[in-house]
Amino acid sequence: MSRTKSAFLGIISSQLYAVILILISLFSVPIIIKHLNSELYGLSIIIFQITTYLGLFDFGLTVGVERYLAGTRDDTGANKEGLKRIISTSLIAYTFLAAVIMIVGNIFAPFAVSLFNAPMKYSSGIQSIISIISVLIGLQLILRAIGGIFFAHQRQLLSNTLSFVLNLCSVCLTILFVCFGYGLWSFAYSQIITFVINAVLNIYFFKKYYSYIEFKVQYFDRGLLKELISYGFSSFIMVFSVQIIFQTDRILIGYFISLTAVSIYSLSTKIPELLTQFLWKITDNSFPAIVEVSNKDAESFMGIHNKLMTITISLSTVTFWYILLASHSFISLWVGEKYYAGFFFIFIATYLYLIQHTFIHVSAMCLSAAGMAKKMAFMYLLEAVLNLTLSILLIKHFQLAGVIFGTIISGLLTTVWYIPYLLIKYSQSNIFVYLSSIVKPVFIVSIVDIVLYELLKVKFYNINNWLTLILYSALFLLVSLIPILLLNRVLIRSLKIKFSVNN
Repeated sequence: MSRTKSAFLGIISSQLYAVILILISLFSVPIIIKHLNSELYGLSIIIFQITTYLGLFDFGLTVGVERYLAGTRDDTGANKEGLKRIISTSLIAYTFLAAVIMIVGNIFAPFAVSLFNAPMKYSSGIQSIISIISVLIGLQLILRAIGGIFFAHQRQLLSNTLSFVLNLCSVCLTILFVCFGYGLWSFAYSQIITFVINAVLNIYFFKKYYSYIEFKVQYFDRGLLKELISYGFSSFIMVFSVQIIFQTDRILIGYFISLTAVSIYSLSTKIPELLTQFLWKITDNSFPAIVEVSNKDAESFMGIHNKLMTITISLSTVTFWYILLASHSFISLWVGEKYYAGFFFIFIATYLYLIQHTFIHVSAMCLSAAGMAKKMAFMYLLEAVLNLTLSILLIKHFQLAGVIFGTIISGLLTTVWYIPYLLIKYSQSNIFVYLSSIVKPVFIVSIVDIVLYELLKVKFYNINNWLTLILYSALFLLVSLIPILLLNRVLIRSLKIKFSVNN
């Protein structure tokens, strides 16, 4: 399968799966809240946020492995030998890191209850759950040694399908266990079963496509390991910083306000967060192809960047206006009006996710593909420190909105200006070309969407059933599609031509 066709199918499958998972995730939340409560739901969010941090501590090895694997796609003898070295080296390194993660998670577990003022009746359960999940995260880390090759070799349809199946299993199993009354343990049980399925599927497909690769200790290459971590460490700093910027908010809210406030915050930001992840997949699935283009010439690289930026910002602008229009009625029908944090909070949170952080994500991913992660790492780390400091200061005065203010301000002071500067310098472009790829789609799409917003806002606010919400949403989105097609007609036409030629 050609690279273009593989990337195209990867993007389509990724978006389709993302839509299904978003719908299932949204469907699962009211069921989980009904069988738990707002306090327990908030506690579960914090537990999994903390344990998720453990999974980040691969020190950039995953990014380094994927980039090195991307250079071994062609079926040659040299590449096969290189694959043996990369896989064996990474497997040994992952095993060591997994052991460290398991130990750290179990050391932290006894302190979790007192740290977040959780009710003492949950004490033993929380400690055991964190210990078990820490072990699972370590084991999942080891699986990365073989799982990353599918994405790196642009088997994106397979990679996306595996990810979809695992996420689907996790959500469905959680719902099942919650309905049977297992409480917080529902999340742990679902993770255990999902891990087993993950291991079986990855090992099966690895054997199917890469049966010639052997795991041997003698293939371990210390020099290669240094190169992998050296390349990926900057990306690790970036990913870890982004986690602090966007996910630590829930931990701060749980500590400074309450566990119920964590639920309100999470549910009010759930839609922009899910849709942002959906939109980012456009760039994320293009990563291996951008790596190849970045090695050719600056003009082609910037051309790809601007096309990705235009389509992503076009879609995110529509999403921004839609969320402002529909959030009140959606949350009220979904989980109840008491979980709606208010229009102002929704506005600033949606701006942060769908405008400010989205355009930075596109540029940062392109720079990462070009090997510029090291130059971005310090600025992301500075943003994380500023965000944490400002959020702690502002949450005391502005409650839930304070953490959003902290995130917006810290971004404006750091990555919002630095990432564009770095991209323009690397691509030898200019600020006007860069800004045009952002401002033009925002302006053109917003002209149509503002008119629709003013015409429909009263009707949307008074919606009291799902059918009416779906019909009005379909009307809004269909009309909003017109400027998106207009702005991206060249990209759509070129994809159609390339796809038909490759067929």
